Amino acid sequence: MHALVTGGAGFIGSHLANKLLKLGAKVTVVDNLSTGSKSNIPSKCDFIYLDLTENNFVSKLPITTTHVFHLAAQSSGEISFEDPRYDIEINTVSTLELLKWSLSHNVKKFIYTSSMNVYGYVKDEPIKETQSIAPESFYAVGKVASENYIKIFSDLGLKTTILRLFNVYGPGQNMENLKQGMLSIFLAYIIKNEPVVVKGSLERFRDFIYIDDVISAIEKSIHFSQKYDVFNICTGIRTTVQEALDKLFIAFNLSNYQIIESDGTPRDQFGIYGNIHKSEKLLDWKYQISLDNGLTKLNKFIKGE
Repeated sequence: MHALVTGGAGFIGSHLANKLLKLGAKVTVVDNLSTGSKSNIPSKCDFIYLDLTENNFVSKLPITTTHVFHLAAQSSGEISFEDPRYDIEINTVSTLELLKWSLSHNVKKFIYTSSMNVYGYVKDEPIKETQSIAPESFYAVGKVASENYIKIFSDLGLKTTILRLFNVYGPGQNMENLKQGMLSIFLAYIIKNEPVVVKGSLERFRDFIYIDDVISAIEKSIHFSQKYDVFNICTGIRTTVQEALDKLFIAFNLSNYQIIESDGTPRDQFGIYGNIHKSEKLLDWKYQISLDNGLTKLNKFIKGE
């Protein structure tokens, strides 16, 4: 396997690159280092500094690639409102170009990390993959468009799998970015010994999935035999923001920590959690790490234990 990992200097991408190396793959990381860091990239990977908004960026990709893992994205719904044009270019146009290149170079598998945000506003129930799509941010619109392009290219002969990731957390998240990653944002305030600023209601709810479980799902998708499918990657557990904060404070041995509630972000989902039956049945995958255990692992990582 020669794996191409776009966004491989980022949080999820660098974890994936490490896993692929352990599986014996040759790994090429592509990243523009806008949010990721070169220090995150495993030393055994080849690295191509590349911005996927460049014209004909695909001409710089290794033609020996057998598997494409397309993780590179501007992944903040909030930031997408600041520059919608850039958002569609980096998230969707790049996907289209990469799909065309993958099909023409006989890539064996194209794996794409999509998002829970494609569902938009939903009922307070576990959301299945068959739920109607109703994006509420520019970021989510781009993800939906990319998913639709992927379906078309699968019909043209490219083997593809789409993984709709829910709230991923764990060691290696960018603590400097306070507009992406709910738990990492909260933790960034704690590390600075500042009050935790929460944008929106504490009664909002999410589905938090640990990074190791996400990497396990991506690994499973490599061997998934169908030419195309879409999977929720989540725990199926409904956790309010207040509950998540309480667990975070317990994991980090904090008591009576100050929380400041502020206005919510534009068109943010009030609450969502996923149904994981399809992932369990067809992908043979299920999460292994609870939120309590994941936060404990995160605390140990930050302490260097």
